[in-house]
Amino acid sequence: MMIRQFEEMQPPPNYKPRYQMSEKSMDSILNAIPFSLDRAMKSDSILAVYERGMSVQDSILPMPQAGIDASLIGINDAGYPDSIHVKLSIKDEKGFFVKGLAGPNRKKVIKGKDSVFRLLIDSCGMNVNNQHITQFTVHEINEDARKPLALSMVLDHSPSMGEMRAKKLQEAVRLSMDMLTDDDAIAVVKFTKKIHREVPLSSNYEQYTSQFKIDGLRGIKPISFSISLSGDSTIPDQSYGGGTAIYDGAIAGIDEFTSTHISNKVMIVFSDGGDNSSTADEDSVIRHARKNGVIIHTIAYGQTDEDILRKLSENTGGKMYRIYTTKEFPFVLADIIKSMKNHYVISYAPPISADKHRVSGVIALRKDIMGTIHGFYDKSMLHSWDAIGTVYMEEIEFEKGSSILPPMAEPILNNIYSALKSSPNVKLEIRGHTDDIGKEEDNEQLSLSRAQSVAGALIARGISKSRLIISGKGESMPLMPNDSESSRKKNRRTEFIIIQ
Repeated sequence: MMIRQFEEMQPPPNYKPRYQMSEKSMDSILNAIPFSLDRAMKSDSILAVYERGMSVQDSILPMPQAGIDASLIGINDAGYPDSIHVKLSIKDEKGFFVKGLAGPNRKKVIKGKDSVFRLLIDSCGMNVNNQHITQFTVHEINEDARKPLALSMVLDHSPSMGEMRAKKLQEAVRLSMDMLTDDDAIAVVKFTKKIHREVPLSSNYEQYTSQFKIDGLRGIKPISFSISLSGDSTIPDQSYGGGTAIYDGAIAGIDEFTSTHISNKVMIVFSDGGDNSSTADEDSVIRHARKNGVIIHTIAYGQTDEDILRKLSENTGGKMYRIYTTKEFPFVLADIIKSMKNHYVISYAPPISADKHRVSGVIALRKDIMGTIHGFYDKSMLHSWDAIGTVYMEEIEFEKGSSILPPMAEPILNNIYSALKSSPNVKLEIRGHTDDIGKEEDNEQLSLSRAQSVAGALIARGISKSRLIISGKGESMPLMPNDSESSRKKNRRTEFIIIQ
């Protein structure tokens, strides 16, 4: 058991993390790497597949790697459907940020494929083929141009961390505090099954550095080396306590942002295990983060439940970092902060589809030096993290006195079907409505028939009847005053409400 636990914490073969250091120009990187015709030919053949518009699944194929590490570190979909902003980091093999790729003015409009930013794809389930983005803007952000950062660090202090690892993590956090400027703010939450709000969000360097404690697990003492590997190795002595409440810790970390005026809100969640103590759940964390505009980056260490951390980061526009040794603690925290200071933003008008969108791209410093990026954002109509009682206003408008589905209902029904398929735990109330023409009791029956028509169409597409309930509200809940034909048409509708 002990050997297995050690083995599971070993990095995979050829593991070589690249953490961001300072900056380098593209020319200095090109001069240091000899041209490889073999890599250039392989990269060209892969690019040709996607430039012909062939379909893509989760991401584009990886290019032969040499010289650079391109990674997607965040997607901001708040401007959808008008705009999407993709944040990416481009580093050389030693971790130096590659600067100057957006031109002298640090902003460039890309048209065509003769650019460093060679290929950009936004594909979704409703599109069989890739959606190539042919025009987009690239903006380089550096220390001088970046916005102030509000940072919340949520740190696992359960006994499985051990005294030494907890202390090394704390030392890494303390070092990262020195990377912030006077305009930035930081909060620190430590969690076991209890939540310890150690550092309230503050821009005062003296205040937050003095409040933060480098105290390991507060005097937890190992009984013996062999028992310490099992996670039951300690005698509590003024300790943080037992259990692991990742979700509760994340909620507390998001709550730290409620009083700040800083719009750039980033939370880092570090854990070495799975959640076993939270009252909150995954959906509530995602919902809370999205409502408050918080990007979550997660750090998975040791034998953690990667699925938990990956979902929190991916569904809030962040990135999950997988690390294996305590030596990486200061570097991974520094990489996240430095990436907030130095990165590129690709902005474009996305294809319109109420679905999960996969974003992929190719960065080409030279024909033989390329890197790939990939990620996703979700614009489905329904999400598992949406609150119970959420009403979707994608109304299906019926003709007078009719419960027959109009042609305009087809794309709405397709979107609802796709969303229900991707969120299998969601249940809906389908609620029918009418205008005020006719008898009240007749309108109640008509509104129920409209809801039945919609439910029948979804069931015919493959949605289980048990996930849908129907109701008819008649003329009792108008959207608009019934004083014109156009207003009455809006009232002859069907709505969708999350009930589970």
